[in-house]
Amino acid sequence: MKTRTTALHPESDGMVERFNRTILNHLSLFVSRNQTDWNTYLPLFLLAYRSAEHEVTGLTPAELLFGRTLRLPCDILFERPSETPSSPIEYMKNLEARLESIHAFARERIKLASERMKTRYD
Repeated sequence: MKTRTTALHPESDGMVERFNRTILNHLSLFVSRNQTDWNTYLPLFLLAYRSAEHEVTGLTPAELLFGRTLRLPCDILFERPSETPSSPIEYMKNLEARLESIHAFARERIKLASERMKTRYD
């Protein structure tokens, strides 16, 4: 694995540390006082996080990664129809086009958010 940060220097991994803090803040609302059951709630938190729209990108992490929204347990229970491609080649072409469009949209939103933060800072 290629790493671009200094070992044993967590300050250089700002985005990872920020996400870890988000996990800790949310899990602390549910775990018991002795904090031994956090691993019970972690998968539920991650599902919620991956399926929630993020302010900056306007998309969910799942959409950015998979090019579609996650199918949640409630979607299966209430039988939300899933998109079934007619062939694997068609699926790959559609997926590639969706991912290109989604990533371009996310890059634009991130750029706008960065410009807003710079304006506020200056």
